[in-house]
Amino acid sequence: MTSSLSHPQVTELLATLYADAASKDPQAHQAAANREPEIHFFHAMRHAYMAIGPAFGHLLYSLVRTSKARTIVEFGTSFGVSTIYLAAAIRDNGGGKVITTEFEPEKVAKAKANLTAAGLVQFVDFRVGDALQTLAGQSENVDLLFLDGAKHLYIEVLNLLEPHLPSGAIVASDNADHEEMASFLAYLRDPQNGYTSSAIFTDGVGGKAHEITVRN
Repeated sequence: MTSSLSHPQVTELLATLYADAASKDPQAHQAAANREPEIHFFHAMRHAYMAIGPAFGHLLYSLVRTSKARTIVEFGTSFGVSTIYLAAAIRDNGGGKVITTEFEPEKVAKAKANLTAAGLVQFVDFRVGDALQTLAGQSENVDLLFLDGAKHLYIEVLNLLEPHLPSGAIVASDNADHEEMASFLAYLRDPQNGYTSSAIFTDGVGGKAHEITVRN
């Protein structure tokens, strides 16, 4: 079976999105750094992709495929780059859904357009607003939780969904080297909390840090 990630419709779109991100993200970061104090950082960053890299994207795809995940929750849609990897894996698993939530409506509109262009939009449930509200009604089990939004909310999103994480469920956390992650990582790495967790790095030495966690 050919991976959906190898389809020209997907590979060409991802290449375009990564090129656009490389062009726009530095300007968006600079604008956010110079913003007025009353402007929220994430609103100021509404034009930035802040996307995962291809190496981690392919790892996410592999985790979904090998675990045969059918229901995924993604915290932090942005422009939908990571959502493409997750939805491609869901399609190749034979079906399911990616529930993805994003605070900025502008980003959700662009993410929907990108997933439509990738031919994967039918596998995605887009939610707009505060994740602690948009995910509060979750009732079915979650096979994989991907955390890539505001770092200080990782623990709250995890705790919200913990009742729906069965044994073997995967929690993949981006930006594990962020300064706000210490207490969250301590929680995941404490055996008493029911997880087995370890850090991984993509893009070689000095690359991005992630945390891959399995529910015991």
